[in-house]
Amino acid sequence: MGAKLPECQIVVCGTGGQGILFLTRILDEAAIEAGQNVISSETHGMAMRGGSVISCVRIGTFKSPLVRSGQADVLLVLAESELSLNIHFAKKSGAQIYVNTASKGKSKINADAIAQRLGSIVLANLVLLGFAAAHPTFPILKETFIRVLHRIGSPKLRESNIKAFNEGYAAFRS
Repeated sequence: MGAKLPECQIVVCGTGGQGILFLTRILDEAAIEAGQNVISSETHGMAMRGGSVISCVRIGTFKSPLVRSGQADVLLVLAESELSLNIHFAKKSGAQIYVNTASKGKSKINADAIAQRLGSIVLANLVLLGFAAAHPTFPILKETFIRVLHRIGSPKLRESNIKAFNEGYAAFRS
């Protein structure tokens, strides 16, 4: 079991085909593993690859799965084009915002490039998650994510998933 988490509201956004629903499952499972209540919801835009997808994860004693505007503690943005559409979810101060983008910065990482270097663009979601998890105040511990990644997903992809997460984690630390 991981440490108890403070209440936390997370919004994951991007486009269809980027693995947002898989990230949501990982966040849900990690919160449960840490002994917390969790509730989540996905909102699909266009029902096709490339349409907007938003997922809300609320860890704690929440009754509704939807994160309201200005309430997200964490915003994970898998497609930079979705940032301007979803920034309103972030708290006005103190929100952690992590963006998959070609530019560099404290909260920005080129997760696509790292995923391609690892052999598959579909790993970008886990690179971004690892990058976010490395932040000292991120609500879920790295070890908890690693245990969850060992347990869920395709067994033949397990090692590449963990490697992608670890690459993102190391990129934040460097």
